[in-house]
Amino acid sequence: MRPSLSLLLVACMLLPAALSGCATDKPTRLYRLSALEQKPLTTSARGVAIGVGPITLPKYLDRPQMVTGVSGNQLAQANFDQWGGELNDNITRVLASNLSTLLDTDRVSLYPWKDQAPVDYQVTMDVTQFEQDADGKTVLSAFWSIVNPKDGSVMMMRRSTYRDPGAPLPSPAAAETGSAAASGNGPPAVDPYDAVAAAMSRDLAALSRDIAGAIAELKSS
Repeated sequence: MRPSLSLLLVACMLLPAALSGCATDKPTRLYRLSALEQKPLTTSARGVAIGVGPITLPKYLDRPQMVTGVSGNQLAQANFDQWGGELNDNITRVLASNLSTLLDTDRVSLYPWKDQAPVDYQVTMDVTQFEQDADGKTVLSAFWSIVNPKDGSVMMMRRSTYRDPGAPLPSPAAAETGSAAASGNGPPAVDPYDAVAAAMSRDLAALSRDIAGAIAELKSS
């Protein structure tokens, strides 16, 4: 029995969509920022109490996809290379972990904390940039403050910028190779976005050291 003309037309219409779906069926890779290596605490439970947050991000970074700079004003997002959760939450938790390590304290609270949580110094931050530039360097630029949570007064306010050499992003052909390796259909390949996440983690570690130094300075004054 020959298929009707209408069935043939429907099949012809659906075939390009099916082929397109197969062409873009790539695995999504997830990333996270990493904290400094934790060390056993040496102080008692009376270490300095720190509250971390709120931390705000520009809207163009408030998305799952990793964002990179293409030119001075152009950005690109990696649809198949994404953060494993909200970037804002990841930054807050890594910063809190870093400050706990650097200041040798386990008395760290994440915003919003309960009213009865002990907090001596509150760290707030407005991030203006946190991505890889077109030249392959990662950049973290932020306005940050240390606030007295008891009366809301600002004890210190600074703007800081950090850059890490990072790693150049792959060409389209290299990206295809990486996807094939991730799916088990090709040889192991170095994941360039993993290098980007590692470089961004180093930027955040540098910021953490400066904030920890500022808190130590305020504590000793």
